[in-house]
Amino acid sequence: MLKRTVMTLICVFLFPLQSIAAMQCDAGLHHVKISGNVTTLNVSSTKQVGQICITMIRSANGREVFNDCGALIGKVVSADVQAGSSILKHTALFNMRDMLVTRNDHAQITGIQDVDEAGTPCEFDVVESINEVEKGAGIFRDSKMNVSASGTISFCPGNNLNLLTLHGEACVRK
Repeated sequence: MLKRTVMTLICVFLFPLQSIAAMQCDAGLHHVKISGNVTTLNVSSTKQVGQICITMIRSANGREVFNDCGALIGKVVSADVQAGSSILKHTALFNMRDMLVTRNDHAQITGIQDVDEAGTPCEFDVVESINEVEKGAGIFRDSKMNVSASGTISFCPGNNLNLLTLHGEACVRK
């Protein structure tokens, strides 16, 4: 009996179950891996509009459960210029059935890519963390997320384009 218990413990530590490492999903939700990209334009210093494309693969069986592009609006709620960080809110609408609104998304500048003619930084490397779903519909109803977006944002003259790559996990409707 002791030998079997020891072997079981060894197996658990050497071969951890995927569900242990993954987000814990509530009943009625599936764990998925998220990948995708975001392309937006700055319409003001606090608002971006553009497109978000997301692919979600169900972790349990590798089946694709969502692959769509939709409209995205991002709004800066607050910013700490000294720290190079900001808090954002995003609204993504894929169709009338599938949409989500996030809150308290944290963006952090991690580097400078370009400066304007005066030498003022205007294009930045950035990493965003998206962890709170305020509201969702369709596949995103009652969802949870742990998603990172990394890429560049630009306010440079002649280059008003933000490009980010998404990766992470979520719990979404069946």
